[in-house]
Amino acid sequence: MTALTELARADILFLNWRDPSHPQAGGAEAFCWETARRFSEAGAHVTVFTARHPGSAPLSVSDGIRILRGGGTYGVYAAAARHLLRHRHAYDAVIDCQNGIPFFSPLFTPHWTADLCVVHHVHQSQFDMLLPRPLNLVGRLLEKRVSRRVYHGRPVVVVSPSTLEGIRRELGFRNPVYIVPNGSSLDGAFRGSDGPHRVARSRTPSIAVVSRLVPQKRLDLLVHAMPALMHKMPGIRLDIAGDGGELPRLSKLAQRIGVSDAVAFHGRVSDERKWEMLSRAWLTVVPSVAEGWGLTVIEANAVGTPAVAFDVPGLRDAVRPGRTGWLLPPESDLAGAVADALAELTDADVRQQMAQRCLSWAATFSWEATAERLAAVVLEEVARTRRHRRSRRRPSDLCVIGSFRVTDGNAMEQVLRHALRLTDAWNRCGDTFRVLLHGCDEVRAARAFRRLDVKPSELTLASRRDVLVGTAEPTAGTRSESDRTTP
Repeated sequence: MTALTELARADILFLNWRDPSHPQAGGAEAFCWETARRFSEAGAHVTVFTARHPGSAPLSVSDGIRILRGGGTYGVYAAAARHLLRHRHAYDAVIDCQNGIPFFSPLFTPHWTADLCVVHHVHQSQFDMLLPRPLNLVGRLLEKRVSRRVYHGRPVVVVSPSTLEGIRRELGFRNPVYIVPNGSSLDGAFRGSDGPHRVARSRTPSIAVVSRLVPQKRLDLLVHAMPALMHKMPGIRLDIAGDGGELPRLSKLAQRIGVSDAVAFHGRVSDERKWEMLSRAWLTVVPSVAEGWGLTVIEANAVGTPAVAFDVPGLRDAVRPGRTGWLLPPESDLAGAVADALAELTDADVRQQMAQRCLSWAATFSWEATAERLAAVVLEEVARTRRHRRSRRRPSDLCVIGSFRVTDGNAMEQVLRHALRLTDAWNRCGDTFRVLLHGCDEVRAARAFRRLDVKPSELTLASRRDVLVGTAEPTAGTRSESDRTTP
């Protein structure tokens, strides 16, 4: 039994700024919807509360999910609060997705409701870019001091090690934190029984970018780089898919610097068209000031396309330098770096090797795994609130991996299913097991293994990559029972 199946018949509310139908929907909306959809498929009763946008209905149902819309860009927070107050006893868990400013759901729910906060990335340094003074100061206050007080002691879900570091360093959160990365998937129309239908790469160097067109994405840097790239590589093309407030400015910029013949703005495109564009491209470029994770990088990798990005939070987790792309110092010359990357990719063998590494990296992430990991955190918090007790494992950002061999692997499987926390993970190869313990150091991990009556041949701190992918092999297992001893 998986964590998702244990959520069957539970009433779950997702609070998110936008839903996927919103014209400005992005990665945060993908995370919310893809996990909510899988919760619903597993049998949970799922509601998504989000802002209304022009042409949207206040109530609709899609993929078995009830979608409630109220308020606008900022009014959605008051509308969500009213909904929670009117339905205080309706939900077993509330998944409060923070997009700079959370919904502060613990203020409006009874103490037995499991409230989780999902943080994609820290916005402290971006509020100046997004909001005029003094609203930028209000945004910082709400994200930092107010959030820290309201969510005190409650679990926080982040999508990358970078975001974990950000909420510790910039926000001062001391909550238990769980890393649940975004998934990656190809649209059903673009995938056959033998894998994704990849279209041929363009014969000449090309770049494809799929992104919301907002200031923090800094796509103007890429457009500004085009004259130099066109000089070095005649025939190069840049395709930009996405919508947002920056579209008119970027279009005018391309015309003003004389690159409009080589730069195409496609607006919001279908999933199939997105995958086609990324498949044809030699490269995707992500000049963002910061990201929570870098979903666009993994989506490009999923069709074998590498990425160039700055070495900033989120992107340094999504890009594996030298293997799936290139990471640049934040102040480096983007045009020169992109030209160097494209020059390397002119070698067909290099292109093929890079594509295979990209495909392998992207394959370690799936929305099914994302939903399973989020469900495990939900179940842990539901169990904690119902027992009115604190977790025996104190909050820690360390994770430990232990490997051991036993004589009876089937018996050990049953032990692990009952003895580990849902947020821990393990996999088995024959009679050899590999266990990842979340939120503990090596000393506490050693005590846990002694309680399991095993002696690990290997006991090491997990790396950033280990925590991101967990034990993602096909034989991976997770703890299934909610009433079990915590190591």
